Amino acid sequence: MLTREQMQNTLIERLFWHTAERNDAKVADHLFNHKEMDTVYTLDEATLFDFFFHYLREIDVFPLLENLDPQTQQRENIPFLQFVLIYLMKVIGSIPKMEPVWELLLTDELLMGLCGFNAYQVKNGSCERGIKLRTSPMPEVRGAICVDTLANQITEITPRRIERFFNRCIEQLARAHVFPKYIHGACDTTLYETTDQFEGCGLVLRERKVKARGYRKAGELKEVKVLLYGWKIWAIYELQTGIPLAIKIDTIEKPDNLHVLAVLEQAKENVKQSSVIRSLVVDRAFLDGKSLYAIDQQGIEFVIPLKSNMEATRDARSLALEAPCSMEGTREVTVTHGYGKNKFSEKVVTTLVGVPGLLSCDWFNPEGSEANTTKKDYEPIPLNAVVVKTWDNQTPPVDKQVVFVTNREVKDPFVAFDRYDDRSLMENNLFRETKQDWHLEDPPQKTREGVFVQVYMVMAMKALTKAFLMWQEEQARLDALGQETTWEMYRRKLKMLNRNKLIVFIECYFGIFLSHEVIMLVDVPVHKTAKELGVTRSSIYTKYTGLSPP
Repeated sequence: MLTREQMQNTLIERLFWHTAERNDAKVADHLFNHKEMDTVYTLDEATLFDFFFHYLREIDVFPLLENLDPQTQQRENIPFLQFVLIYLMKVIGSIPKMEPVWELLLTDELLMGLCGFNAYQVKNGSCERGIKLRTSPMPEVRGAICVDTLANQITEITPRRIERFFNRCIEQLARAHVFPKYIHGACDTTLYETTDQFEGCGLVLRERKVKARGYRKAGELKEVKVLLYGWKIWAIYELQTGIPLAIKIDTIEKPDNLHVLAVLEQAKENVKQSSVIRSLVVDRAFLDGKSLYAIDQQGIEFVIPLKSNMEATRDARSLALEAPCSMEGTREVTVTHGYGKNKFSEKVVTTLVGVPGLLSCDWFNPEGSEANTTKKDYEPIPLNAVVVKTWDNQTPPVDKQVVFVTNREVKDPFVAFDRYDDRSLMENNLFRETKQDWHLEDPPQKTREGVFVQVYMVMAMKALTKAFLMWQEEQARLDALGQETTWEMYRRKLKMLNRNKLIVFIECYFGIFLSHEVIMLVDVPVHKTAKELGVTRSSIYTKYTGLSPP
């Protein structure tokens, strides 16, 4: 069960300004001995989300959330935007299932206040429906809405509408110049495995290696055929920022190369306001000459590994043996392994050979593998190859050497090699992270609509939170230069909100103050806040008592 502390740690990681190093002991020692600080803010979930919502308004994404309303409610008691904001909090807070949403979000007065609910609705619910049917005691805090209502409403968003929302979010990030001018991207797919209980899922028969007791040697894996249910996700990933540019979803049995051109075209459309896709790396599952030719005709460089049994692979390896020294490149780097006493360094060598003008890729043409290459007028289209002789000190036999083909020049073969090597970032930082940390495979309902809403909302929030952290770093840089920033303007505004207040009890009395006022009243200087707001300890005392300080 996810705890509130775990959720807050996740929010801090995804939404907090990471420009300073955390050192609780050092700060505590400083306060104890010097009794002074630069500034002070609350750091609760509501404040973190408020910062994030401010950024969404800054880049005009907040109206896109409002446009998600499918307008299917006949009697709208609650604006649809409120359901969207709660689900957004669930996604960013890394809440895996729908049930914990009640305890972690729906009963939290501050968070529900951000979503438009008042304290009475949080305590007593937004309507009386279902109360008479209850067989268990009514909880002390009922929650703004029930979990089933949230799931039912959020899955009313159609797949087409949620896909358009994601694309518009990326467009707004492009307008905000989040992406570099020239984009180097990667395209890959991942399986979204479910059970046969999911409505609209696909079905495919695959071979899986499993451990079988008593099968030949101990620990040996046995290949068995299994039925897989679910969907497949296509994505274009921007390697520098780590943000997905376009997403497509289809049933699990579809081939990998089916939507590569469609998702690439969508990515180009999404970033056209500020950027151009310059290159694309893909895995060998996308080895389709017709698609690669279409990518080449768009002026996009590609890099893809060949299969070991292909004629082009054998030719590239043979030509690499005869290649001049000028086409060979070697790189040596020092790599550190282990920690503490077990820490050691070693030199790692990688050797590549560039092979220009490879003519045996007869599948690379407008018709792909269906082209009639036996015609007299057929002219093969040359591609360039990179043969890996040694990879991190590992030198395989010639018939095992990895071969990449590319439509860019290979005078420096490490350019194409490094671009493909960066493709692993997509598998680790996008697919694996969203499945493990963002709970991509836990939709609100076991339906096609539930899967689409979960996938596109998770990918959109991952993109927006990543851009949000980059924006904060830029605001910090401008602030250090003494320039006015929208972040500083917002922080001044935030000091005037009730969420930045503290309640202080003295015996049978209590008072409510702004947080910096409490600190300054106890005679601890808060230099920056005092300067920004033009307040002193004496003025605060006079503000609340109407008297001059003693």
